[in-house]
Order: sequence, then C-alpha cells, then structure tokens
Amino acid sequence: MGGTEPQGRELILVGTVHRDPEGFKKLAVVLARERPGAVAVELSPYGLFFRCREGRRLRRRLERRLRRSAKARGGAWQSWGQLHAIDLQLALPFEYRAALRYCRDTGAPLSLIDLSSWSREAIQTKWPQMVSLENLSLISAEPPEALCVVVRRDYEMAARLLHEPAQSLVPAFLRSCTEDPAWEEREAVLAAKVAEVFGEMQMGRLVYVGGWQHLVGSRGCGTLYERLEHLTPRRVLLADFAERR
Repeated sequence: MGGTEPQGRELILVGTVHRDPEGFKKLAVVLARERPGAVAVELSPYGLFFRCREGRRLRRRLERRLRRSAKARGGAWQSWGQLHAIDLQLALPFEYRAALRYCRDTGAPLSLIDLSSWSREAIQTKWPQMVSLENLSLISAEPPEALCVVVRRDYEMAARLLHEPAQSLVPAFLRSCTEDPAWEEREAVLAAKVAEVFGEMQMGRLVYVGGWQHLVGSRGCGTLYERLEHLTPRRVLLADFAERR
C-alpha cells in the first residue's frame, strides 16, 4: 500500500478528547477553515442509532440520579467533571454534530466509520455499570474537578505524545490496548475505512475526526495513524486549532 500520493488530495487526521465541552465550537472552526470535500467521524451506525433512540431517556434517568447523589453530598452535580463526562457520553458526540452541520451546509459527504459490533458490546457491557448508582456514588465521593481542567490535561498528554520527541512513551501508553486483539481489529477496520473513503476522492481534503489516541504512532503499535502513514496524513489536535484562533 505504498507509493506517492497523487497531487490535489490531502488527508487530515483531527484528534479530539471525546468529552470536550467546547468541542463543537472548536471543530466547527476547523471544518470552516479546512473546507474538506468529505468528512469521516469515529462513530458507528449502531452508536448513532442507540443515542438517537435511547439517549434522551437515559440522560434524564442519569440526571435524576446525579441530582440525588449530589444533593446528599452538597453542591450541584455539574461541579464534578467526572459526572459531566458521563452525561456527555450518552449524548450525540460533538464530533458528529459539528460534522453533520458542516456537511449539510456544504453538501460534503459524511461517513460513519466505526464498528457497530464494537459499539454494541461497549454500550451493553460498560454503560450499565457506568450509570449505576454505585458508580455515581463512588465518583461523587471524589473531590470535584471541572471537566475543562480534565480535558486540558488530556490534550497536554496528547500533544506530548504526538508532537514532542516522546516516542519511547507511546508503546508504554498503548500497552494495555495492543495486548487486546479487539483493539487491533478495530484500528485495522478504522484505517481501512478511512483509506477507502480517501481512495474514492479525486481531489480535495478528507478530514477524519476521532479520539486522539488513534493518532499516536511509534512503529509497530498498529494504530490507525501507523496504518495510514503511506497516505502522508497531516495530524492535528483539536486544541491546536483552538489555540490559533
């Protein structure tokens, strides 16, 4: 899959922190600036379907539990970024909402490229525990931390692993992932779908939007970025664009 990329096409990999509360605004700026001819988002058809069908009901139930839990300890539940992050996970991802608006305005095609089988398993096995009263109570017992602080720290870690000479840290960071065959399968599928969408373009830019962890690479880790290196993609973090505004 090597070779020189034809002129007139560019692949841009935009790394995000999924529960960035300012993510929609940041990504809208990125898309308006880059003007891609197509957008691909790390979201599965099942993940979209489930959130559209069940998301609002689940968020109402969650927020009732959060209010009770926070009231018992004092203070609003929104003070806990850890709880705010769970609420956002049940909602339509900002990556999808911003991409959908851009594509509707411009006519650019939007591709959902994640695995529905992976999403289904994660939603069915992990979400019930995530929103359980026991888990919410444990989180509420922790010191509150604003979500914007958590997100900023995640972007700082991402910048260190992507932009600074910290390649020796990447294998250690990804060790728990690379030991999971399901993770490797998912990276391979994501990369293949991005390459397929890109291959169908005659010219213009394709912007892929997904979690920043997929963009790291240190040879042999099998990340999405490593699998797409032959396409000479440009990697950027959503925070990079925000800082240049």
